[in-house]
Amino acid sequence: MQTISTEQGESRQGGEQATTDASHECPQRSGASPTLLEHLLPEADIVMNHAIVVMAPPEVTYATLKRVDFARSRSLLLRAVFALRLAAVRRARRRLRLAPLPARVRMSLQNIEDYGQSKLAEKEGSEIVIGSIARLFSMESLFTRRTAAEFKSFDCAGHFKAAASFVVMPYGQRRTLLAYETRIRATDTRTRRRLFLLDALTAPLGRLVMRRMLRVVARVAKYQCAVPAHHHRQQAM
Repeated sequence: MQTISTEQGESRQGGEQATTDASHECPQRSGASPTLLEHLLPEADIVMNHAIVVMAPPEVTYATLKRVDFARSRSLLLRAVFALRLAAVRRARRRLRLAPLPARVRMSLQNIEDYGQSKLAEKEGSEIVIGSIARLFSMESLFTRRTAAEFKSFDCAGHFKAAASFVVMPYGQRRTLLAYETRIRATDTRTRRRLFLLDALTAPLGRLVMRRMLRVVARVAKYQCAVPAHHHRQQAM
């Protein structure tokens, strides 16, 4: 697998709006139409992105992306981060008197609602967008379900909107470019200032987690392609 590096851009402040740009070396997406993520959250205060070349066809990569269980990753970092997230989610669900999660949990794009996220949009085989609206340091606020239209129009003070997309694109022969982008936008100036302070403390860890997640998908997708080929060779002997 080949990783395409990214760089976190500088923060710019102008008037009541501050933005964080992220520049990267990824090949440009073909066509001029916006991604689903850009449609749902066209303006953002914080943007982070990363991409990886997967040694598997787009259809295999996309199928793997949707079902891979990040809680079972070989990455100690991912398991530790998701364990902390799971503990906070369990506490929030108890306070809200929601049904408890099973003892052995999965953390995949198929059950993100259990963890306070929503699937906002999907273009089958190409892009999935997940997101949430919350107040800073309030896990319980994540569990208010909203549609994509409600997410896009939401503008109540004291909250932030966060959305992330996984984009799958063909990249040469039997290879895929898997890109991940996170966009976060605060709904008022005070929340934006607090959001930038939190980002300054957590951005390095966030970038590491992002890269590990993409590597997990890339490794599993590559394995899925290798297994049928191995079986075919065994049968031919």
